[in-house]
Amino acid sequence: MKIVLFSAIAVLSLTLGCQGSKPPTPESPEPSTKGLSGRVVPLSKSVDYRCVEVPLEADLIAWLPGQAVHAASAQALISSPVSGVISGTPLMTGRPVAKGAPLVEVRSPELAELKSRWLKAQAQLRRAEADLAREQRLAAARAGSARELESAEAEQSAAVAEAEASRLVILARGINPEKATETYAIHAPMAGVVAEWKITQGQGVQANETLGSFHAISANQVQMELAASVQPAWALGARTQVRSGSGGLWSAQVEGLPPGIEQGTQRLTYRLSLSGAPMPLPGSFLEVKVPVGRGMRIPTSALQQIEGTWGVFLREGDVARFQEVRRGPDTERDTLVLGGLSAGTKVIIDGAFLLKSQLIRAQAGGGHD
Repeated sequence: MKIVLFSAIAVLSLTLGCQGSKPPTPESPEPSTKGLSGRVVPLSKSVDYRCVEVPLEADLIAWLPGQAVHAASAQALISSPVSGVISGTPLMTGRPVAKGAPLVEVRSPELAELKSRWLKAQAQLRRAEADLAREQRLAAARAGSARELESAEAEQSAAVAEAEASRLVILARGINPEKATETYAIHAPMAGVVAEWKITQGQGVQANETLGSFHAISANQVQMELAASVQPAWALGARTQVRSGSGGLWSAQVEGLPPGIEQGTQRLTYRLSLSGAPMPLPGSFLEVKVPVGRGMRIPTSALQQIEGTWGVFLREGDVARFQEVRRGPDTERDTLVLGGLSAGTKVIIDGAFLLKSQLIRAQAGGGHD
């Protein structure tokens, strides 16, 4: 019986909240001289104004939108260490490949020339080593001259230096001289996809020229932009959660804090690293659990914007008073208010837009209704 009575009282409070506990109403309320806050408008008897009571202030948590992105380590530019001509059709963009898979081939006269020099230096070294070995045998048998031995030693040293120099020239390009041919194959630096190609088959390219871009097949970070009014008390390393609409849930850690408010968007950009499996696809829309500060949740319909200022209408007897508030983010059903309201006050939710119109007309007329 007590439960039924309580429910009935709760329903009556919601529907008639604007009519209960009326404070004394001044006969002719004076408009505030401090901006819009405090301006009043009369309530029409023909409109059913519905109110809610502002709850107690509390720590607010909201799931706010973000997007899955790659970390810098999960992205790479595709280039060739040698000049040449694209000899085959580049791998299709967006096609998943394993680490080390071939992406495109470059036919390189430059690499062929470098390989030829190395092979020639190797041959000269073997001949110089053979000549030195012969002179050493003759010297041991006292059948050769010291001058011939010295000359063979000098030639062998020069051949060693030439062979090493030609080997290092190829190694400096990240290519194994033993496996180098006139065609150089570019391989995937990690498991992922080619995001973009800037070349076509038969096109000439220069050494270290950017041919395209590559990224990991899954994203390992989430980036989110928050309004300047929402500044979570996050420090580097702070942990939270990220979820997807399909039921995915990841642990997240704050990796990047905004240096300041972006002038163009007036927003703050945060970056968080994800952990868990499987990772989301790049570009996926996610939600991040954000501590937005202390405040109250009220129905979004109560919030009205007048001349760029957000506020609500408070029921005070037969008039409604406009109260400026600090609006936070919207949630699934309500809006978070981070300042400007006191617990227990009654906020008009049905009929608030009509009151806004009345107040705008009163402002335009230089007074109030």
